[in-house]
Amino acid sequence: HRQAAPDIRILREEMDVCDSILAGLQEMLLGFQADLSGLSGDIRQLQDQSRSLAVQVDNRRDAEEGLRLFLERIVVPPNLAECICRGEVDELFLECVKDLEEKNAYVQLTE
Repeated sequence: HRQAAPDIRILREEMDVCDSILAGLQEMLLGFQADLSGLSGDIRQLQDQSRSLAVQVDNRRDAEEGLRLFLERIVVPPNLAECICRGEVDELFLECVKDLEEKNAYVQLTE
C-alpha cells in the first residue's frame, strides 16, 4: 500500500487538474449556451422585422399598382392634349376626344 502511495498521489493530482479543466469547460459551455440563447432571441427579432418589412413592401407594391392604374385612367398625356387642342378634325381627333371622354367619365365615377 505504501509503495502505491506516490502513484496514488500523482493520480489524485492529475484528477484534480482534470476536474479543474472540466470545470473551466463547463463554465465556457454555460457561457456559450447563454450567448446562443441571446442569439436565438436576436434571430427571432430579425425574423419578425423581416416579416414586417415584407408586409410593408407588399402593401407599398399594391398601393403603387393601384395608383399607377388610377393615373393611367385619369392623366391626359401631352400627345392627346396636343391632338385635341391643335390637331385637325379627323379620325385621330375623334379617337382622342373619345379617350378624353372616357377619362372624364372615370373621374366622374370616382368622385
